[in-house]
Amino acid sequence: MKAQMKAEMKAETIDTGTSKRIILASGSPRRLEILNKHGIEPLVMPSRADESLPLGTSMTEAVETLARRKAEACCEDIKDDPGLRDSLIIAADTIVWKDGIMGKPESEADAFRMLDAIRGTSHFVATGVCIIDTASGTTDVLSDVTEVFCKDYSDEDICEYLSMEEPYDKAGSYAIQGYFGRYIDHIEGDYENVVGLPFYRIEPFIKKR
Repeated sequence: MKAQMKAEMKAETIDTGTSKRIILASGSPRRLEILNKHGIEPLVMPSRADESLPLGTSMTEAVETLARRKAEACCEDIKDDPGLRDSLIIAADTIVWKDGIMGKPESEADAFRMLDAIRGTSHFVATGVCIIDTASGTTDVLSDVTEVFCKDYSDEDICEYLSMEEPYDKAGSYAIQGYFGRYIDHIEGDYENVVGLPFYRIEPFIKKR
């Protein structure tokens, strides 16, 4: 499985098969890097959307709902721009789930709590994606889930990690592609999904346009 994870990190450039402009409705540098690795240079247009969710929302419902809101907000932002009438908007939302949603940490203590909760066990990372074709109005929504297994690292390991900048703008307080990767035992599912964008799931929607 470790070999599988390493293999998934090596993305190949593809022919996207579409002449449409692709808009990434996200300011995430990690999502941009994933698209770039697959030969796509999108127009980056982060969108603001309501991220509140009702109690009891499931993991996949949460990410699909938020991704749709972001894509629709971006669509509204560009509706009067004639140069963007034939575009594909891609919006995404990623959460870490361990007995509930783990968002970005509010403090060092909050980050410690999250990292303590996931050590020596597994948790889930879900990414929702919404793709809107601005010419046809077609909207596709999907989600992908990866199970991540962490090693049994120590309190000292957590404190060392929290002395870095990396954990504080990440859901679940870690980045699998960064320093924390040494504490990942293995994953079951797609690596890029954990980073923030399951390209293998959205590729067919791009190519068919």
